[in-house]
Amino acid sequence: MRALKDYSPAEWLAAEPLAHRLRRARNLVVDQIYRRRRAPGQAELVARLKAERAPALAFTIAFNLPEAIALLADGMARFAPGLPLVVCDNSSRPEARAAIAALCAERGLAYCPLPPSPFKGGANGSRSHGVALNWVLHALIRPVAPKVFALLDHDLVPLAPVDLPALVAAQPAYGMVRHGTKFGGWFLWPGYSVFDFGAVAELPLDFGTDTPLTLDTGGQNWRVLYRRLDAAGMAQAYTRTAWIADPDTGSPEPYLLADGWLHVGGAGHRGGGAAALASVRAAYEADPDGLLDRLLETATA
Repeated sequence: MRALKDYSPAEWLAAEPLAHRLRRARNLVVDQIYRRRRAPGQAELVARLKAERAPALAFTIAFNLPEAIALLADGMARFAPGLPLVVCDNSSRPEARAAIAALCAERGLAYCPLPPSPFKGGANGSRSHGVALNWVLHALIRPVAPKVFALLDHDLVPLAPVDLPALVAAQPAYGMVRHGTKFGGWFLWPGYSVFDFGAVAELPLDFGTDTPLTLDTGGQNWRVLYRRLDAAGMAQAYTRTAWIADPDTGSPEPYLLADGWLHVGGAGHRGGGAAALASVRAAYEADPDGLLDRLLETATA
């Protein structure tokens, strides 16, 4: 949240400081109400995760694309076989929830059907994602208290061996740094971020947006965590643009490559998430162990 002194006279005349604070108060109320809701099987899942005593846990927020969860699960089974994946289902379509639940049951993945989002019809995707992440933090991560936890986008896929604890052995958090467009704030993209739980356990983490600071989902953590860290002095994800040919047109399409993780994306472009997933799935199945090397040959910074 911006300090009051940072608003211009024009913004004061437009009552923007008051509007921002009222919006933030509303968001906090929505968040507090939502995080008190229970999910079916929640207690059993917490007990299961505690019993596993894994060196790290990975959490993903599923949203309406069973194919994305299938690809992420395939990649983690190959490159991170000892890393439990917890699928937290925020899907708005009942048929998608049913398909994702069945997929997780078939593969033995931990599955949690999140309470219905307070944001209906896919509206306000960033806020819905942030509220879902905060629920997972308070209902699952804090009770389980894993040594290390990661937040992964549902359409991310690893293409190389994964060692999450090593990424936060010397710092409290690791991931892909994103900067706001104004005011100097930054945050870690919650689609690829890793945390040392012991280092952040006492902090009031909040994965909501901070619109006044132009920070997207996870931006509220600027004020409680990131502003205390030196981004330039931290190890952070190395990002490039990778190119994969569209199987229908043969034209190369751009994809984000963060370290050894490929982000499918495309939910709002390239014909939608399913089309982009089909392209990446085809490339992955053709050569899962060699795909990263092939992508790096033509990747651009």
